[in-house]
Amino acid sequence: MTARRGRPPKLEENEKESLVIKFEKYIEHTEIPIIAEFAAQNGLWKQYFYDHGEFTNLIKKCTTKKEAALEKGALENRINPTMAIFSLKQQGIGWRDKEAKIIFVDPKTLSELELKRLVDDGS
Repeated sequence: MTARRGRPPKLEENEKESLVIKFEKYIEHTEIPIIAEFAAQNGLWKQYFYDHGEFTNLIKKCTTKKEAALEKGALENRINPTMAIFSLKQQGIGWRDKEAKIIFVDPKTLSELELKRLVDDGS
């Protein structure tokens, strides 16, 4: 199999309508739908779907179902949690690592109230 180069193929309007229906069925019948997988199955690049407005709702539906399936599968230990987290972060839907805020405080220099507040807040 040779790699595709250049622009993805242009589709006629009736072919787009058919692709919309096919995409809907793919999302409905796939446990963890992946836009790139569907694109590859149909000889397209995933960017094609982002570039054409008629796929906007399907992209949202696909990413929502994928997010729910990955999160649930990881929580139920059916899916490797590390891979689920990695995949969720790649979707660009708000999953990301946060930097830990670390402060060093000499407890002798704080009043009891300040020390209690630090311990309670975790900051």
